[in-house]
Amino acid sequence: MNSPATILVVEDDVQLQNTYQDRLSQEGFKVVASDSVSTGLNQIKSLRPNLVVLDIMLPGGQNGFDFLEQIKLDSELKDTPVLVITNLDHQRDIALSIGAIDCLLKTDVDLETVVSKIKSYL
Repeated sequence: MNSPATILVVEDDVQLQNTYQDRLSQEGFKVVASDSVSTGLNQIKSLRPNLVVLDIMLPGGQNGFDFLEQIKLDSELKDTPVLVITNLDHQRDIALSIGAIDCLLKTDVDLETVVSKIKSYL
């Protein structure tokens, strides 16, 4: 039997983090959550998730773009698909140019759309 795909959720909104974690777990995914770039980078290096769900606005002096840039420069992590979910429309082009597989606006998508997108990328 195959082990479940692992998804790393890098999101500082605890309620949203829990929502993703609960719903994706229901779909059979193993979900690990992080609330900052530094923690997320440590987790991606140790866990090697199948996909990352990434917010852009994060605490701690670094943002999701910093996270994305750092993993795309790492030869062992650069092929990890990253789905960016953000509040700001103008961040879409930046995220895609850095290497995100997609960028969704939190205001434009519901949870089921996010789950469907994740499934399509795995």
